[in-house]
Formats: sequence, structure tokens, C-alpha cells
Amino acid sequence: MKQFALFALSIFLLAGCGTTKSYTPSMEAGPPKPPDYPIPVYNIHMRLPRPCELIGHLAIGDTQLTMFGGTMLGVMKTIMQTAHEKGADVVVLTSIKSPEFESAHYRVEADLLRYADAWETVHLSEKEFVKYLQTHRQTLDPIEGIWTDGSADHIGIIRDTTKPGRDFIGFMLNASLPSWQPGYKKIALARTERPDAYSLKYYRDDFAMVKTTLLLEHDRVFNFMVTTDDKAEEVTFTKVGTPLPLN
Repeated sequence: MKQFALFALSIFLLAGCGTTKSYTPSMEAGPPKPPDYPIPVYNIHMRLPRPCELIGHLAIGDTQLTMFGGTMLGVMKTIMQTAHEKGADVVVLTSIKSPEFESAHYRVEADLLRYADAWETVHLSEKEFVKYLQTHRQTLDPIEGIWTDGSADHIGIIRDTTKPGRDFIGFMLNASLPSWQPGYKKIALARTERPDAYSLKYYRDDFAMVKTTLLLEHDRVFNFMVTTDDKAEEVTFTKVGTPLPLN
């Protein structure tokens, strides 16, 4: 009886530790990402907003002795912890298998990726940009200036025709998300036939682009809709006070 009890206890302990993790590297991992670094998750059929390169492949499974099911939340926690440890920017879920008779756990495979391009950056500090606004205040387009969407982040919009079909670029003056940096392009604008209307390319927090049109109200406010797979959100930007003239 005592031997049977010990055997049963050993099976119970094995059953509680049935999750397996297998990581296959494709290249050297980068520096670990901080815990608050946002890593977007996509499925294999979704288009990635930026070019990426494969760091490695991660597989979460279970052993034949697993008797108690795990949750998808627990599996995703393991995947995201590994992604941060390997310095990933993106996770793509390549396979998801639900619990079944022969397997009590979710079995998930994922590719860990990092961005392979350099994001367009405006190399102006906030002080330099304010100087530009002060120097050119008589000839500024109404859309040029410092804008806020109500968050802690401010963007600067400046005249820029270095890309075909673009008249202005909006760039981050400061960035609260660690995946973004000051100077990163946030929006691109082009004039239309209406003097108060602009065509807009807006880059969401995961760098996915949204194309739309905005109307500038009283040279102080503009808003537009950002539509995703599950919701539509209105974004409103308000111009921060006009810089004072240079002495």
C-alpha cells in the first residue's frame, strides 16, 4: 500500500509539471526587452506592418503523463516571457492546438521576430523644432506645429517633401512607449484640393498604417477614425500653444 501511494504521488507530481518548452534559434538573440516593451501578437495569416527577421521558433507542448489541462493564458505568458528574453519585437502564432483526449494542454508554436528595417526618423530635437516654428512663423502652413492627442506624447508636424506624394511629416517629440523613439515618424500628410483637408497616413502603436482624410478645424483641431478588426476609434489632435517669436 505504501509503495502504491508513493507511485500515485509521483504520477500526480509529473502530471502537474507536464508543460514542455522547446526553442530553436535561427540567429543570435538580441538584448532582452524591458518588461513593459509592447510586443504585438499576430497569427500566421495576418500581414506584418514592418519587415521582420526570424530570431527563433518556440513550441509549447505537454508530456504524455499530463493529466490536468493548462490555459491558453498560461501558454501565452510563457511565450511572451521568452519573446522579451530573446529581444523580439513581434510574435507570430504559427500553430494552436486545443486540449483534447490525448493532450490536456494547449499546444502552441510561435515565431519570434525582430524588426529588420530602420524606421524613418526626423533628426530634430524639440528645441530645434520650436526654433524652426519661430523662424518661419509668417509662412507656416496651418498644419505645422506641435500637436497632442491628449496623452503624454507630443508630435511635431513640419513641411517635408522628401517622399513622393508627401507634403508634411509628423514625428514624435517625446515617446512614452519604449518601442517608439523621439523623432520617429508618426504621420505623413499631403495637401488636397480643399485648403482645410489633408490626406493622412497614421501609424498605430504597432506601426500598422491607417490611410484616411482629416479636416483641420479653425487651424487648431483635427480628428479621424482608426479602424481595426474589432473596433473603430476616433483620434483627436489639438495644437499646443504657438511658440513665441525669437527675441
